[in-house]
Amino acid sequence: MKQSHRSRTAEGAAAMRASHVLYADPIIFADPFAASLVSYPWQRALKNPILHRIIFGVFMRPLLPIQGQVLARARFTEERLMTAIAQGVKQIVVIGAGLDTFCLRHPELAEQVQVYEIDHSASQQFKKRRLIKNGLGIPANLEFISANLERENLAHALRQSNYNPDQPSFFYWLGVTVYLTREAIFQTLESVAEIAGNGSELVFDYAGAVNEIPKEEQANIRLLRFYTERFGEPIIDNQFKPLEFTQQVSGLGFKLMENMSPDEQNQCYFLNRADRLRPVSGSYFAHFRLEK
Repeated sequence: MKQSHRSRTAEGAAAMRASHVLYADPIIFADPFAASLVSYPWQRALKNPILHRIIFGVFMRPLLPIQGQVLARARFTEERLMTAIAQGVKQIVVIGAGLDTFCLRHPELAEQVQVYEIDHSASQQFKKRRLIKNGLGIPANLEFISANLERENLAHALRQSNYNPDQPSFFYWLGVTVYLTREAIFQTLESVAEIAGNGSELVFDYAGAVNEIPKEEQANIRLLRFYTERFGEPIIDNQFKPLEFTQQVSGLGFKLMENMSPDEQNQCYFLNRADRLRPVSGSYFAHFRLEK
């Protein structure tokens, strides 16, 4: 990804969250602020029902499983995050934050938790402009940390902030690993293990082996690759065998809490829907706790 440009795929994910809360029923994940953060073309498509039907119902319909993944991973993460906060976690680190809206959606936690968003500068500047333009302001408990995780060490970036490595934290890292090399993924995991306090938790999503994807869905994956390449953010063909991969992560000092498969995602979030939303085949949600 070009560091001078904001993430178009992160904006696309925000548009999918906005579309869902505006037009879907029942709601898997409610993000009423996402529509305020996307650019004007997306806002126009979201606000006009006819345009929305054309853009999301026709042109983007093959990407429906991607929208399902965006919503399900957000729901999965937030459920575990709120449990961690109830148990006393006071620091949240959002890796590759994009247009995350946790602080906006939970103003009641402003004095209870500190949020650190890590992303490259262009995306962060775009988000700040959208927050200010829409009168939302920069939440007082949010600190932006600029970093390129393909080139920079996450632990080093956090040390330049007010982050306290002695306190347990909750890290989440959504929709990012498919754009990183295997080396960068493990470097980031090692950095989390290095900088996080004992008992910290980590949630992220990752792609399983390609042979898990049914043939009828592989055309959708090819279409997604086409879109991300056009946006200058090509997907990197990392394929992880779930058992082997989670064991490798555990070898860094993490204890596996959950590794939610697509079938389990379907059972939790997608049953009895009329809109055909469904999870992405081969995509997993992993939840770890650091035990030093």
